[in-house]
Amino acid sequence: MGLKRRGGNEGGSGGDGKNIVYVNLEEGVEYEARLVYVADLGLHKNDYKGELKPDVQKIALGFEFMGETVEIDEVVTPKMLWDNPFNIYHTLTEKGTELVKFKIFDKTAEDGDIADWDSVLGTPVTITVKHVKDKKDPTKFYDNINSIEPIPKKFQKGIAKAELTVAVGDSEDKDNEATKALYGLTQWMYDRRVVEGGRVDPVSGLEGDIRQDDEDIPF
Repeated sequence: MGLKRRGGNEGGSGGDGKNIVYVNLEEGVEYEARLVYVADLGLHKNDYKGELKPDVQKIALGFEFMGETVEIDEVVTPKMLWDNPFNIYHTLTEKGTELVKFKIFDKTAEDGDIADWDSVLGTPVTITVKHVKDKKDPTKFYDNINSIEPIPKKFQKGIAKAELTVAVGDSEDKDNEATKALYGLTQWMYDRRVVEGGRVDPVSGLEGDIRQDDEDIPF
């Protein structure tokens, strides 16, 4: 269906009452994973060094880890992690994060291209994780994506297929598979998006709040 670009051309516990049994991944180990979700997090206020810039769109990438699982409300499902959200524009730019991320999946991508995220859904990669302590409970820590590396095509054949339904999200469609899978930092970013009329979505409780990305976010 394609990612709807909205901006200008300028360059543990689920926290929702669910019972989650989660075994942390190991740091430094290369895990095989597949890109299963590209979530549209909507438009966001863009306050750069005190100067209010045009609203900017953010997306996040979600990865299923092959052979790894998590138990949610006694249901075992594939384990997946979200990479940190990043800004996107109408085209790729050398100054932007999207070009760096997209080149993991398509090494031919260049400045000025339009990233076709639909075309790379399901692509396998290797991922390493890092552990980040929970600010509220130092005895607990979260798995964060540390690095994402491409796998040469000649080695991709034997990698297990994804069990999750791949999807490119739409911030206006809360029933999209990518949107429904949001949690943690990605959920927080989605909840503080700018909606019609130029206001911050009231579900966040942060109307008028333009704090930057990961302030006060535990992971």
